[in-house]
Amino acid sequence: MERPDVVPGRPRRSGTRVAAGLVTTAAAVVAVAVLPRLVGASWHEVAAAVAGVGAGQVAVLVVVWAAGLLVCAGVLTASLAGLSRRRAVLLNLSGSAVASALPFGGAVGVWLNSLMLRRWRFSGRDVASFTITSNGVDLVGKFAVALPALAIALATGGMPRLPHAQGWSIALGSSVLAGALVVVAAGTSRGLRTLAGALAGADRLLARSPRRASAPRVAAEWFLGLDEVRTTVLARVRAEWSRLTFGVLGYVALQGLLFVLCLRAAGVHSAATVVLAAFALDRVASSVPLTPSGTGMAEAAACAVLIGAGAPAVPVLTGVLLYRFLIVVLEVPVGGIALGGWLLAHRGDRSGDGRGLR
Repeated sequence: MERPDVVPGRPRRSGTRVAAGLVTTAAAVVAVAVLPRLVGASWHEVAAAVAGVGAGQVAVLVVVWAAGLLVCAGVLTASLAGLSRRRAVLLNLSGSAVASALPFGGAVGVWLNSLMLRRWRFSGRDVASFTITSNGVDLVGKFAVALPALAIALATGGMPRLPHAQGWSIALGSSVLAGALVVVAAGTSRGLRTLAGALAGADRLLARSPRRASAPRVAAEWFLGLDEVRTTVLARVRAEWSRLTFGVLGYVALQGLLFVLCLRAAGVHSAATVVLAAFALDRVASSVPLTPSGTGMAEAAACAVLIGAGAPAVPVLTGVLLYRFLIVVLEVPVGGIALGGWLLAHRGDRSGDGRGLR
């Protein structure tokens, strides 16, 4: 996390980070490339199955995808006072496009959205509060749906036996527990001071040149910034809790509907509990930042559940890839076009240099 009350700066470039980003992107590409072989299908069969999807079905899928973007824009407007829905859609598309297309794209997407918000005269505190609120609500929404869905699937026998399930369960449980501990720590002054101390230590450790300020002073600066952002975030959540809650649940519901429609278009008619479990694992795996948007892992997790429950491999892979194309790949060109239009409209404009408040 960048220092609060300061706009997140341009992501630092280093040979190690770039190399790691290229490795993760290459790993995602390889994982998707070999996925048909892993599930017992071929790209030729998948291409033939995709060609069999009707134009009317594709139109319905695109409409549901677009509706999800509009609902997500409502979550973003609820996360930041004064943000219009049109600008929220632009933030969502441009940030998602960068996050899906570039190594370490998530950090670049946050930086890009921060730059755009400052151009629109939002303060650094507003930008930090918006980033935490919108991403936090999105993550909570994913797990609020995924964890009960997995519990239902396990209780009703809708979850087939998966290889290495115990290891995945431990990793997932550890991640959820770590996130919960951070949230709980941030809710108290003592916990926030501990968190500030840890961030200050990491800041000093990663700094290219030794900082002159003492460790206690750096920790105090972090605490003040975090406390101010926490106050802003809590005030926003209290004021807009209903819009945030129903917005993110509506967004996840539309993603679930899109998942079901993609499977149906490909000819998959598995039991509802199995489909629910596959969608839940897809959402959880997409939150793991080992590859861009969890690419490779999310597709494999969903396919493993559906095929493990007896669904044929080719239709399953076709439906899952169609769904991932809509929520990940399609946003790259659409977001790129939207971002390009915004950059052209603001070229030469220095009025929004980020110094003024909105």
